[in-house]
Amino acid sequence: MALNRVALAGVLFGIAALGACTSVRRIQPVEYLADNSPAVVWVTDTSNSVLPVTDAEIKRDTLKGTWQGARVRIPLGGIRSVQTRVHDHTKTALLVTTLGAVAVTSFYFVLAAQGGAGGPGGVYCPNDVKGRPLGYC
Repeated sequence: MALNRVALAGVLFGIAALGACTSVRRIQPVEYLADNSPAVVWVTDTSNSVLPVTDAEIKRDTLKGTWQGARVRIPLGGIRSVQTRVHDHTKTALLVTTLGAVAVTSFYFVLAAQGGAGGPGGVYCPNDVKGRPLGYC
């Protein structure tokens, strides 16, 4: 039962960690798409419609890509903004710090639990003749 909870916690943590180091941010499409190949960009046109475009690239003065399986061409003059997922170093630092705190705390509780069991440096609690710990320990 406890192993199932640990596995579930690991899966949930993994899912959370996948998105923990990125944020959706506004980008400059000409500069960003020249150096990067994001899986998807969200294009807001002048009518405030948002289109999720995959395989986006800039050719001359046009953003080209795929939207709902069809090739699209959007003139740069018709784009109000472009957003995509980018690495977020602040979130990454928070994730690493949290993982470190969880690891240290877990290690402490494991050592504290072993302290009463007669482990190294722990307190020895004698048992009675039936193998039960004595009540004063």
